[in-house]
Amino acid sequence: MKKTNAQILWSIVYLIIGGLIFILGLNLLKFIPENWQDAYKIALPILLLITYLASRRYFPSQKTVFLAFFLVSLGWVLDFYVTPIIKGWFSLSTTDLSGIAFTMVISMIMVCTPVILGWLISGRKLTALFIQGSTKMWGILVGILGLILFGGLGVLQSLGQGLATESIGIAILFALVFSLANGFREELVYRAAFLEGFQANIGIIATITVTTLVFAVAHVDVSYMPPSQIIFAVVLLIIGVVGSLIMLKTRSLIGAVLFHSGADVLLIMGLLTSQQLLIQ
Repeated sequence: MKKTNAQILWSIVYLIIGGLIFILGLNLLKFIPENWQDAYKIALPILLLITYLASRRYFPSQKTVFLAFFLVSLGWVLDFYVTPIIKGWFSLSTTDLSGIAFTMVISMIMVCTPVILGWLISGRKLTALFIQGSTKMWGILVGILGLILFGGLGVLQSLGQGLATESIGIAILFALVFSLANGFREELVYRAAFLEGFQANIGIIATITVTTLVFAVAHVDVSYMPPSQIIFAVVLLIIGVVGSLIMLKTRSLIGAVLFHSGADVLLIMGLLTSQQLLIQ
């Protein structure tokens, strides 16, 4: 009973902190008064660093989890402040397909670099972040199937809604650049950084539930057409559950990244057909 209560308590703690980083700190940041937004973005990783340092003494079983929370929040801060600067250097436009694709590559570097470097500096191995190849080919095959299924649906949808055939090749190329960069970024910071630490403390079912809920809620306003909200929410849940299972079973994030990327290709092709993105 005590173990169950502890697991429930820590699950709630993880949900709250995940919400502060991924939900309030990203897509709901607009609800924080503008003059307080910088303070929030900067203070959060500082507080999480203090929490991590304290956990090493008072909650040693949680130190890996709080390290991950700190490193991920630091990555988002770098992305928030540095990515727009670099995007400006190269005059990248997020209304242009190539612009949004290369902006995502920059964002991936900003978000993932502190996580990977911090993990290594703390003496941990990258295999604990699921950054390694996989000997279980079924995980990669599932990822490729998801990429083909979702990506192919996006292409067919674009063709059916009048996107010029000669534009499809260029669209697919840049959609893949965007999708693979975002897939790696999000699979690393929404799942890979937390799966092992969470699983050790709250079990596998709660781990998948918590990471999937945070991931899904953090993305609910990304859908490009209101009628697609329910379908989009279902896709988010599928990505979360499938991505977690692939990583935990194969010990690699390759399959999860490929599967995730397929859904992003579908999203990008939808933005193109609705002319929210342009091919310059």
